[in-house]
Amino acid sequence: MDYFKTSLDCPLKVDGIYTVHYFEYAKDFAYSGEVHDFWELVYADKKNLLITAGAQELELESGQMYLHKPNEFHNIRCDGKRAANSVIISFDCDAPELLGVSGQVITLNNDDRRLLGSIVKEATSAFATRLGDPYISVMEKSNSGDYACEQLVRLYLEALLIRLIRENKSVAPIKINKTNSVLAEITEYLADNVENKIEFSDIVKQFNLSSSVIKKIFREQMGCGVMAYFTLLKIDRAKEMIREEKYTFTEISEKLCFNNSQYFTTVFKRVSGMTPTEYANMVLRYA
Repeated sequence: MDYFKTSLDCPLKVDGIYTVHYFEYAKDFAYSGEVHDFWELVYADKKNLLITAGAQELELESGQMYLHKPNEFHNIRCDGKRAANSVIISFDCDAPELLGVSGQVITLNNDDRRLLGSIVKEATSAFATRLGDPYISVMEKSNSGDYACEQLVRLYLEALLIRLIRENKSVAPIKINKTNSVLAEITEYLADNVENKIEFSDIVKQFNLSSSVIKKIFREQMGCGVMAYFTLLKIDRAKEMIREEKYTFTEISEKLCFNNSQYFTTVFKRVSGMTPTEYANMVLRYA
């Protein structure tokens, strides 16, 4: 039997990346604005952000994104009250279908957010440039990243853009299975109680599930243990509080129910790779 190759059509192709950023803003952060001839995707990861797109100002809620079309004036700022996080990706792409996605606030679903997270993860490996530096004009390659990390940045971004184009034409309801529902309830419970002291036994009692079931759900869906996830939430909240500049490190430690400020510093460094002081010095100089 003779076999014949079938060529694959690729109507959407990302021709290059200008920036991949993951920003952790201070509460008073404000960028003056710019115009450039390539696309820019802005995603509000934690808390709300205010953006300007052309002549209008919009508010992005956590979990929402906006795609700036080429040559559209845009800027971004926090509201002066809450520290916020964002993902910003700028790129070249000549697919005209993207015009149907640009100019509107879009709420990303779980699959979209996973793709966005994968882009950031691979970019961390692909580029030596720190993703949190807002004042860069070129992404320097690391030359020591994981195999094909640059290619995966492009492929994940292309997949995300294709999904956005499809979803913009026909939005289907998200199906949530029972496992995901339980996971959502537990993560919401932990987020609501991030400033409280919670033990694993409290979670078991709250949801009337066996400890083995809860552990299994988290290991399979989140890739970590329940209390490890709770610690990540606490450190994430600590970062917000540092950027909001309302409390001392000791007060943050107490509000988040760490045993003492020294233990807080130890955990903070283990999770983030830097001490609270080093983190504050890094992010607040851009305020």
